Amino acid sequence: MTTCHQWLKGVDSNLQEVQVLRTWVRTPLSLRGRNATDFNPTGIYPRELNINWLSKVNVKPVSTKLALLQKNAELEKENKKLRKEVLEQKLLLLECKSSTEEKLEEARVREEKLIKSNEEFKQEMKQQAEETQRMMKEMMEMFQKQTQP
Repeated sequence: MTTCHQWLKGVDSNLQEVQVLRTWVRTPLSLRGRNATDFNPTGIYPRELNINWLSKVNVKPVSTKLALLQKNAELEKENKKLRKEVLEQKLLLLECKSSTEEKLEEARVREEKLIKSNEEFKQEMKQQAEETQRMMKEMMEMFQKQTQP
């Protein structure tokens, strides 16, 4: 309160240096003869209420702890979002890995079946070739017997 009194005394003593536009005040501003408690600033009105300049003002936070808490809350929210995305990607990776392993196992089984069937086919062809040779041999022997009297 004492600082307000000192300020008002300073304003009152330097009233000649202060220029007041009449369009901004309803009544002429005079602090002489008034108490500091009688001063009522309701007599001052702006021409138009334009607060666009507030957006340009760099308002510093009242408390650095509050600003840190707000920033921390934002970072935690972003961290949760990123963790959720990572978990979703891990789930997709596991699904892809399991489906790939299943497909590889199916391919191994098919390859084994193909190898087995190929071996069986080779054995069958070998047997048929041996049988064909045996039959040819028998036929040759029969022709030789028929040609010999």
